[in-house]
Amino acid sequence: MKTVRCLLVLFAIIILNNQSNAQAPTQAPKYQGELKAGLPDGHGQLIDSIGNLFEGNFKKGKKDGYGVLHYKTSSGKDSLITGYWKKDLYLGQYEYPYKLITKTYMVSNVQITTEPASPPNTTIELSMESVSGGAFNVHGEIPKPSLTEAIFQRGSYQLMLPVTNQQKRNTYIFQNVIFPAHVIFKLGAEEIQLELNQAMNYKIFVNTRD
Repeated sequence: MKTVRCLLVLFAIIILNNQSNAQAPTQAPKYQGELKAGLPDGHGQLIDSIGNLFEGNFKKGKKDGYGVLHYKTSSGKDSLITGYWKKDLYLGQYEYPYKLITKTYMVSNVQITTEPASPPNTTIELSMESVSGGAFNVHGEIPKPSLTEAIFQRGSYQLMLPVTNQQKRNTYIFQNVIFPAHVIFKLGAEEIQLELNQAMNYKIFVNTRD
């Protein structure tokens, strides 16, 4: 079901972003709302040249931010889509696929990469290391950073597999993740907080200070 929904959203993006080229103008655009330097800027309503009604945010005369678009399909049926726009282009339901919300001081770096996924086979692979973790000193092995708690304030997962036999890092693989997810990963007294909106496979690398 989620795969079908993603395909429908992608199809809507293609249709919406090419609609102005596919239909000839039938009327002059009409705008009501906030202006700046004579251009739509802020919240407003726009009826465009082919009769579509957009209500939402504008910037420098273009749809930019969250909004709702009422439009007609190629068969003439009324339709509606909500989401985010950037410079008149429809981005999708979310403004960004993922975002680092916050990290504590001892977390020096967080890197996030993504790969396409087919729900429900979606994963979050969290890896963490420090400069000295896994090395040895006169007292023995220096502990590697480890995950002490994962709090899914939104979304969920089915299974978590720890991989702790690597020399320099610990890795934790969350399987069958339901997105969108708002997650807090705790590393002892430290933590990172993430928004993961799109259903895909995420690889998150965390580096901590010694």
